Amino acid sequence: MLAIVLAGLPGLAGASDELMDLSLEELADIQVLSVSRKAQRLSDTAAAVTVLTSEDIRRSGARSVPEALRLVPGVQVAQVGAGRWAVSVRGFNSRFATKLLVQVDGRSVYSPMFSGVFWNALNLMMEDVERIEVVRGPGASLWGANAVNGVINIVTRKAAATTGTLVRASIDDRGNPELAVRQGAELAGGAAFRVYAQSINRAPFETEGGATSRDEQSGWRSGFRLDSDSSGTDRWMLSGDVYRQRSPEVLSMGALGAIYVPLDFEGAHLLVERSWVTSMGESTLRGYVDYADMASDAFAHATVYSADLDFQHRLPVLGAHEWIWGLGLRHQSVSADSATPVFAFGQSEVRMQTFSAFAQDEVELVARRLRLTVGARLEARNTTTPKFQPTVRLMWTPSDRDSIWTHWSRAARTPSYGDLHASAVVGTQAYPPFPLVTVISQANAELEPESLTAIELGYRRQFDRGSAEAVLFRHRYSHLIGSTFGGVRMPGVLPTVPDMRLQRVNGGSAVTEGLELSAEMAVTRGLKLGAAYTLMRTCYESTGDAVFDAGNAGVADRNADHWFSLTARADLPGRQALDAQIRHVGALSGQPAPGVDAYTVLDLRYGRRIGRHAELSLSVTNALDERYTAYRSDIFPSDYAYDRRRVVLTGRWTF
Repeated sequence: MLAIVLAGLPGLAGASDELMDLSLEELADIQVLSVSRKAQRLSDTAAAVTVLTSEDIRRSGARSVPEALRLVPGVQVAQVGAGRWAVSVRGFNSRFATKLLVQVDGRSVYSPMFSGVFWNALNLMMEDVERIEVVRGPGASLWGANAVNGVINIVTRKAAATTGTLVRASIDDRGNPELAVRQGAELAGGAAFRVYAQSINRAPFETEGGATSRDEQSGWRSGFRLDSDSSGTDRWMLSGDVYRQRSPEVLSMGALGAIYVPLDFEGAHLLVERSWVTSMGESTLRGYVDYADMASDAFAHATVYSADLDFQHRLPVLGAHEWIWGLGLRHQSVSADSATPVFAFGQSEVRMQTFSAFAQDEVELVARRLRLTVGARLEARNTTTPKFQPTVRLMWTPSDRDSIWTHWSRAARTPSYGDLHASAVVGTQAYPPFPLVTVISQANAELEPESLTAIELGYRRQFDRGSAEAVLFRHRYSHLIGSTFGGVRMPGVLPTVPDMRLQRVNGGSAVTEGLELSAEMAVTRGLKLGAAYTLMRTCYESTGDAVFDAGNAGVADRNADHWFSLTARADLPGRQALDAQIRHVGALSGQPAPGVDAYTVLDLRYGRRIGRHAELSLSVTNALDERYTAYRSDIFPSDYAYDRRRVVLTGRWTF
């Protein structure tokens, strides 16, 4: 229906957008870095990978990275509240998805606190994002532990591409304004720089009864980037940013009632990278330092310091072989303290050192038709046994338009500081003969890494006006962390109520398997359509432990078994554009009342360019105004938050 409506619009103008002007060959030549740690054509990647360009992001109306990721097949995106998200690839969705590696320009934003991403603190300036590469499936052989189910690599634009002045101002239908300013310039010798600053001001969601959920987002972010002349063989880049944000939450503690927690996030990073080419090949050295702090003065405070050094060397092609190898060293310091018995930390300060080494050989077995890639990574944290994470990929290209690939991989997820050392009250319940007990998730410093063995089969086809892709996958997990009954203790955290301890242990096994389909087609020069569909099943093996199995069932139930999206981008006369996206997500089974039903959402965006230097756009999220909830927070438990129609008016000016 969406396609019919847009196709019927009279007088579609010639496309002015970059992607609509690309030929078949140019579309296939879009560069990807995340699959093999080198630039290669998207059509040559032996992996399920999707690239969101800056134009895709702008036309989607996304104001955050999770909103943009809704366009990607195989990625489950559920908004928990105003700034809270559950984002995962191929299952195990969670507020802090523990099996997904997220990077910005090669800098990991995956926090060791809870083995996940604080998405509410990752408010990038979206105009500075060049592309988002999403690799579905393990990437641990190149990127290390925690790249278990996928890798999201956010690549920002070079400073030379952002010269001049940009001002963005927006206001939503609740009256919340935001402002962003960026200034860039060229320097002597071909170098370039930019600086930016932006505010964040997002309205809260609603409770089931229609009251405010009190989770409004407010803060700011500022940063810079400095690049050398990119035309030479010796290049460098320096970037950094600093941010502060308030992201309050209302914790739901059962019989203990609701607790308002004003969470404050702040952080900063500095990254430097140098790349050079010699007769011995191409080398890259990257290093960064990172500071992140999360505080709620009345409850808890946690600080993470990170320092990372990464080197890789790509050798010249030798016959049919192309080798790449590298070394990595990371130091992280986590400190935490609690002002309330709701949280307890077994060790207030932990230092973690991680050493890694990887190597990969890409072999051209048959020229232009058959390639084999074999690689592995060895990684060790502190004094633990090193984890060996191998991969084998085979790609057959029977024609210039068709690609068929398969791969086998093993990956590991190392326990987080939270898994090992943080205990937390997760609610209350009756437990005969006691009328009420406090349920506590108990830390375990002896936890071991979780493991994955994955297989994948994919097919990609290029058409004259588009492309299509189909992927089958099966992931088998072992040593998964779960909770077993750890006994009852008196007196408890609350002296008049006993504690029921849930002890974290390794012992779970599970399988996820599914099908991912996607296609895009330029129907005319001014109309582009896209579709994506994901079907997935998660199944835990029974352990015979009722408590452990019940917890595993809860993890499985947090994942929808299917979701799809339809997108349309139309260029209209008079430098106008109309964009639409329909998203449907299946119900989450077994959730506490009132539950998470299936929902369908229509998002619209209308844009108009005014002269060469200005653009106005009107974005409507949930245009049908179907009041819905997508997820109930599993970490920092809270009641369901509901979203309604949201309208944002945005103006962009360049000078």
